[in-house]
Amino acid sequence: MPVNLRRIGCSVVFFLSVGMASLAVAEPQRVISVDGSITEIIYALRQQHRLVGRDTTSTWPEEVKALPDVGYMRQLSAEGLLSLRPDLILVTADAKPESVLNQLQQAGVNIRVIPNSYSVSGVEYKIAEVADALGVSREGDALIQKFSDETDRVISRLRANHSKQVRAIFVMGVRNSSMMVAGKGSRADAFLRLAGLINPFSDSVENYQTVSAEALIEANPDLILTLENAEVMGGGRDRVLADPAISRTQAGQAGSVMVIDPRWLNFGPELPESLNTLVNSLAPENSVGLAGSGEQN
Repeated sequence: MPVNLRRIGCSVVFFLSVGMASLAVAEPQRVISVDGSITEIIYALRQQHRLVGRDTTSTWPEEVKALPDVGYMRQLSAEGLLSLRPDLILVTADAKPESVLNQLQQAGVNIRVIPNSYSVSGVEYKIAEVADALGVSREGDALIQKFSDETDRVISRLRANHSKQVRAIFVMGVRNSSMMVAGKGSRADAFLRLAGLINPFSDSVENYQTVSAEALIEANPDLILTLENAEVMGGGRDRVLADPAISRTQAGQAGSVMVIDPRWLNFGPELPESLNTLVNSLAPENSVGLAGSGEQN
């Protein structure tokens, strides 16, 4: 019986076409991002058209704020997430509670939990994982290369500019001469270390803890970093600088308080830009006016 090669060829082409179409449909099209760093990565990969929701920490780019907010990443609820009918939820390991994630998986939702290591290699790994989940690994490789090159350049500048060691602390808020500061295991401590700054609370404080006025004076930082909302908690920049304990430190006497944007601590693809802004602020010609500096982008 003669074989109809033309018919076989057409069948193969049809099969491959259907298979490719199935793969395209299988790629997630309704994505919820839980963690500001993941949202930044999705935008950097130019895949933001797939987003249908984001968490409270996802505030950049500005346009992402128009998406439904599913709540704070450590206080998620299954109902809010399921209402958006996602076919993929991307979360970092910081997402909580675990019971909600388990409930979502039992409901058949595809959840990708990505480790959140606060380091350059950790960001590169997150980029690779997000790109793989979205089916754009090639774009992910290009973004990793760009991120790596930019970070290397900024860190080289940081090391070249440090003529002396700078002691810096990160403050969440000030109340009655006691304050919550960042220590080992926190994003802020990792950021300070990456910038080549010395955090005097790295060894004595776990994550974020309240320290006394005496401990602050003994730490004697040259620079204080805080967030916009933390500054409000403390009563504003003038109130922070007027605090009796802070006024007895090098930072307080020099007015060296930087109010930074929360996304500086996201550990996403914008990390080199955040470090670069800090480098510029620490340049010798800007050191006197440091109290007026901060993230303006």
